Parts: sequence; structure tokens; C-alpha cells
Amino acid sequence: MNNKIISVSVLMVWLSLMSFSVFAQLGPQGYNPNSVRPILEDDIMYRKTIWRKINLLEKQNKPFFSNKNEITQVILEAVEQRKVQPFVPTSDPRKSGFDDEDQMEYEECVQKLKSYYDPNFGDSVIIRPSELYQVEIKEDLVFDRRRSLMYWDIQSITIVMPQGTTPDTQMGELPIATFRFKDLYDYFNEAYKASLEKGPTEDLRAFWYNPDNPKRHVSLSDAFDLRLFSSRIFKVANPDDNDIASIINNEYGADNPETAKKILYESQKIEYDLREFEHNLWEF
Repeated sequence: MNNKIISVSVLMVWLSLMSFSVFAQLGPQGYNPNSVRPILEDDIMYRKTIWRKINLLEKQNKPFFSNKNEITQVILEAVEQRKVQPFVPTSDPRKSGFDDEDQMEYEECVQKLKSYYDPNFGDSVIIRPSELYQVEIKEDLVFDRRRSLMYWDIQSITIVMPQGTTPDTQMGELPIATFRFKDLYDYFNEAYKASLEKGPTEDLRAFWYNPDNPKRHVSLSDAFDLRLFSSRIFKVANPDDNDIASIINNEYGADNPETAKKILYESQKIEYDLREFEHNLWEF
């Protein structure tokens, strides 16, 4: 019994220390203004920032990318209507990326998401919605000691131009625009509810396609709440601010034929370790 009490005490101290392991933006009342459901900072005993890649062509993610209702197309419509503010993507872990100087012009964002200039043709080429099938999310895994619950708190979504889509992406993928998830969450709900009032299912917008019952779709906001997406962790907050690929390449070498496999393995291992950590919180 004493051992368990000691273990719990050690765990609580460790959690308290870990809560300062990443940078967080705080509002005047001690809450993160970028959270959909803000938690008082003093109640957060643990926080770890995670970056994920979502391939919308994967089978599990196709409901986010249904024909003529691709999530990237829905976001583009929100920008065209000036309902959400686009931001210039940043990899600086010390910044939220949502400051005034980080804002991107609406017209610039729309242009980048709809077309690109191809020097081979000497003209602009239209980007189809189906070509924007990759997004990244940045989120915090937090432990709320007041409610004794772990939460995934998504902070941002970045639309990424896949490798090979444009002349600028021949050597690798290219982040195009970042959006505050809280803004998208509100827009998804607004667009979904507005389309429901029109009646026919064909008029639905901003919805997650339900393959088991096409008459019962859910909003994209609810789909993120339920974490219906499949993703791969590519970065976890660390002192050197390196992503998993950089860490593995530095250790094994970029030319090692096993490197790609090791990167995938490490990503999955981190996912399992996070789940095990949450599970172990309730073992005492």
C-alpha cells in the first residue's frame, strides 16, 4: 500500500514538471485562447505537443474527403467567404503561429489553394480539390487534474501540397496555409447546421460521410471530437525541435534502406506509448 502511495506521489510530481515541457499561449484569464474547450492552466498537470500527418486518401479518412465535400475544399470555401483567417505556416515551437504578423492575405491563400504557375506551360494550372489530400494537425495531449481526464486539444490544421503536385513540390511536400482549429470548428458547425435547414441530403456541407448509413452523416466538428481520423505522428515536442525523420536519419543515416521502416516504427511506438501512459494513470 505504501509503495502505491509513493508511486502516485512520484507520478504526480512528474506530471507537474512535464506540464512545462512545451510552450503554451495563455489568455488573460489563464486559458488557452486557441482551444475549443479551454482548460485552466493551473489545472493542467501534463502537456505534450504532438504533430500528425493525415492522408485523406486512406480508407479510414475517405469520409473526410468525400466527392465534392473534401475537407480541404470546405476550408477553401471558408477562406473565400472570409469566415476563417489563414496564417503563414511556422515550425517555430515557441510561437502559436496566430499572431497578427503571421496572418496571410485571403486572396493569397485562395490563389495558392486553387492554382499554380507552371513554367513549362507558361500559364496557371488549376488545382483540383482531390489533389489537396494531405493535412497536418498540431495538438496538445493534456491531463486535466480537476476532472482527472486526458484530452486531445487540437490547436491547428495545415493544408499541405503533396510532393509532386506542383513544380515547387518536386523535392518534397509544401505547407500552404495554417488555420486555427477553433475557427474551423466553429465554421464546420455553422456550415453543417445551415445546410441541414435546406432539407435534402444533397445540400449538406462540412460533413463526415457515414459509409454505413448515408442518411446519417455527422459534422466535421463532431468527427474530430470523436477522432474518426487515421494519422501518423511525425513529431513530438523535444529540446532539439527535431521531427522523427530527422532523429532517425541522424542516428542511422538517410541512405540506410531500413530508415523508412524505422521512422514508421518509431511513430507507431510513440502512439502506443501515449496510450499506455494514459492507461497507467488509472492503475494506482
